[in-house]
Amino acid sequence: MNPSMRSARLVGIRQMQVDRLPVVPPREGEIQVRIEACGVCATDSRKYEIGVNDGHYPFNPGHEWLGEVSAVGRGVETFRVGDRVYGDTYGGYADFATIPVDPIDWSRGPLRLPKDLDRQRAIFIEPLADCIHAVRDQAQLQPGQKLAVIAAGVMGLKIIADAVRLGCEVMAVEPLMPRQAAARTFGASLVTGPENWSEAAAEWTGGLGVDAVILTIGNPDLVMPCVRAARPGGRVVLFAGFGNRKEAMIDLNDIHYREISLIGSEWIGTPPNQRRHRYDEALEFLLDRRVPFETLVTSTCGFGTLEQALVARQDFSGFKIMFEPERDS
Repeated sequence: MNPSMRSARLVGIRQMQVDRLPVVPPREGEIQVRIEACGVCATDSRKYEIGVNDGHYPFNPGHEWLGEVSAVGRGVETFRVGDRVYGDTYGGYADFATIPVDPIDWSRGPLRLPKDLDRQRAIFIEPLADCIHAVRDQAQLQPGQKLAVIAAGVMGLKIIADAVRLGCEVMAVEPLMPRQAAARTFGASLVTGPENWSEAAAEWTGGLGVDAVILTIGNPDLVMPCVRAARPGGRVVLFAGFGNRKEAMIDLNDIHYREISLIGSEWIGTPPNQRRHRYDEALEFLLDRRVPFETLVTSTCGFGTLEQALVARQDFSGFKIMFEPERDS
């Protein structure tokens, strides 16, 4: 008889349950990982609130996880039991997860981690890779350019950090004072509230407009102000999903005559626009201790409090919640 494991799975809108499932040995080409931690993502909260659109119930949405290899499938030669790895497949809210060694679809495949990398930093590999993708590939920013980041949440702060690392100047637009302070810590040279931010951006750029705007919250009412804040030939990147608010009013003449590019940015890119190497760059960035990524983990949860964490994730009271199976051992 196979041993059992716990798995927290969505079974409907605003419904999650913790199930006991058999621990299935990894198949050919897979590794099995004992979960150490998993980030609670805004996407997970959105799936909890409005439903699953890329899978079927019951559904385990955790996809920012790390742990230790506990078993290897037939034909796997690149990983051994005891290796520490990062994984990005669904299934991270559990005691164990499996992942194919060779990337499939949108997954990068397992990424080997140093043993001494704090889990409070390591959980950010996948979301940081997404932020690097937004800054480098979608916004196509260059050193010396000016970027406006709308909302300094956990993703906005990582976008700020990478843009500053690239050599850009960053303006952060954020209503909450603790997040304004964090934006400065992560390198923003100008931080302002949402009132009259477009005028502040115009003054900051001498009336030229910013080179790029990255919108990190799914509010369609903000799309057109972002377009207007961009310089002629500038780029507006829609980084957040919009859930069930998927329509916006846009002045097409503004886009046409000023040649504004309106661009999406999803995960590390929707196939075939993927940039899997951004994972490796994210790990390298996290190993550089000069940016305090670990401070973004402001609370933790276990199986018993994960559903509460998915709800709390939406009230903007902190930054990142980290799930740890051992909390309910």
